Amino acid sequence: MTDVEREKLISDMRSAGDPDGFFASLFEYIKTRLELPRDTKETNIYYLVLYSVRLKMPGEDVKTLENRLATVDCHQTSYIVSKKTLLMMEIERALGVMISADDAAGAENVRQYSDFLWEAMNDEKR
Repeated sequence: MTDVEREKLISDMRSAGDPDGFFASLFEYIKTRLELPRDTKETNIYYLVLYSVRLKMPGEDVKTLENRLATVDCHQTSYIVSKKTLLMMEIERALGVMISADDAAGAENVRQYSDFLWEAMNDEKR
């Protein structure tokens, strides 16, 4: 994703007039950021990150890839969970909002995450 693309997608999120428009812009940002096909329908953020990793490692057989991704770091966090967390932090930073760690962890899909972000953005405007 180029800086121009990134700024355009962030601008689209910021200027969304309603929760559905914001969701659509956020989902587009996530798909673009993870270099996923535009027609991706999956909305579970964990699976979107996993799909992204699998696309970047096409030569890996499923068993080897699963073993590699199952390893954890010193915080007992897998690569996919770490990448998901960093993606969410990047989005929040770009929008200038923060949601609680509990809300972020509980947001399994783009719609849930979108709702938390939309609420945080509207709280910032008040």
